[in-house]
Amino acid sequence: MRASDLHVSLPIVARETTALEAARAIAADDLVGLVIADSAGVPSAVVSAVDVLGLLVPSYVLDDMALAGVLDEEAAEEVWAKAGQSTIGELIDDDRVHIYELLRVDADDTILEVAARMANARAQIALIKGSSGPDAQFVTLTALMDAILTFCAPSDTSHNDA
Repeated sequence: MRASDLHVSLPIVARETTALEAARAIAADDLVGLVIADSAGVPSAVVSAVDVLGLLVPSYVLDDMALAGVLDEEAAEEVWAKAGQSTIGELIDDDRVHIYELLRVDADDTILEVAARMANARAQIALIKGSSGPDAQFVTLTALMDAILTFCAPSDTSHNDA
């Protein structure tokens, strides 16, 4: 099995993508992160889904977590109504957020090679070299784990209480 056998298409976002649009993309496909394109539209980085979540929560709440328990539902609705005002660009520029360089793997890399490279880079998404733009293909951690598990012996779920 090769990296090309695990390929998936993922949404690619730009700096101008709003936090709300990013959150919708994450929720629609149960993504662990989003691929960010550079100014030329080339996939170049990954931002984690939890960092996108941080864009939806106002900084004053993150700075004082006690506010999260004090604000009522009406106040929370106002917070969510303003969520679309932040952009991925703001997240990229925030020093507190780690933007991961997009790992690249060869299409003919074995799943062991891909697993080793993703584990070493702590990457949850890798770009398959040779694919680009809107047709770019990726290997996700989930797809890789599913493939690895096909080679593992099934776990014994029976328990003997004798």
